[in-house]
Amino acid sequence: MAGVRVEGLLKKFGNVTALDHVSLEFEDGQLTVLVGPSGCGKTTLLRIIAGLEDATGGSVFIGHEAVNQVPPWERNIAMVFQSYALYPHMTVFDNIAFPLRARKISKAEVKQRVEQTAALLGLSELLQRKPRQLSGGQMQRVALGRAIVRKPEVFLMDEPLSNLDAKLRVEMRAELKRLQKDLGVTTIYVTHDQAEAMTMADKLVVMRGGVIQQMGEPEEVYSHPRNTFVGGFIGSPAMNFIRCSVDCAEAELHAPDFQCKAPSRFVEALRRRGKDSVILGVRPEDLKVLASFEEGAVPATVYISEPMGKEMLLTVEVGGALAKAITPTNVRPRIGETVWLTFDEACVHLFDSETDEALPTE
Repeated sequence: MAGVRVEGLLKKFGNVTALDHVSLEFEDGQLTVLVGPSGCGKTTLLRIIAGLEDATGGSVFIGHEAVNQVPPWERNIAMVFQSYALYPHMTVFDNIAFPLRARKISKAEVKQRVEQTAALLGLSELLQRKPRQLSGGQMQRVALGRAIVRKPEVFLMDEPLSNLDAKLRVEMRAELKRLQKDLGVTTIYVTHDQAEAMTMADKLVVMRGGVIQQMGEPEEVYSHPRNTFVGGFIGSPAMNFIRCSVDCAEAELHAPDFQCKAPSRFVEALRRRGKDSVILGVRPEDLKVLASFEEGAVPATVYISEPMGKEMLLTVEVGGALAKAITPTNVRPRIGETVWLTFDEACVHLFDSETDEALPTE
């Protein structure tokens, strides 16, 4: 197997910069997920690694070899797309066997490798069916089988589950993760779905506007976002943000209708900055909703409540903004009712109001 490395990768489409000097290492045997909104550059990066797009500048390495001038068919990679791209007139067996036959591999070896791959993916009973006789999940397995059978050094996957229904997506992402661990193949996976990214990744790379915003283990990115974009994009529901003024002398944060003490770990950074505003971030699961006032609680007005089965998603007006909180199902305040919010200072994130970057802690 082989790792992948890109250095100073630049890609322009006319006056539009799709990738802005991206440098990144995809470790051997790991599953790295590129996540971000549409247009952030993640698929462009994948296509350049595959050799389907030429970089404007920078280098791509597979193992220790620079492959900028190597054509796609010589890079020993396999790509799985959002579209299954199966041949409708061929059986499952023939679809999986196609890349082997294109390489003039013997019939005996083709049969052996296709049957091994089909057994791995639970397709053994379907080898004589045609794509129109398969479900969406089965077609996705066939597309994966066609990639696996080649025994590539690197898998590239571009939103391979996006055509499946919600239940099947959850099942397939677990299967994909287990399959990648069993095979041990370096895998680069592109998605816009942050839940999919969080659950699958060994390493998470968050992108926006052709620039890497943050990378690391999913738990690290979730717990310590480097800016408001990462904090708002990773996590569902998204992190709540409230713009506050700062009283450095008293180490307090003020917003319309409430004030609270700044967490002690940020006090020194707030004083050094000498600025009069900051963005407070708290995740919905870290807000506790109370029916009556307690010391240190912040008043809020119920905007809407949404039952989610095991819990309620409550949207409230607080500090001049809308915020979301997750509550038990027995907490059902009415629209317009005043409730009180508390949160542990350890759960608070503070961001610079001009740069959106996370403030340093002591």
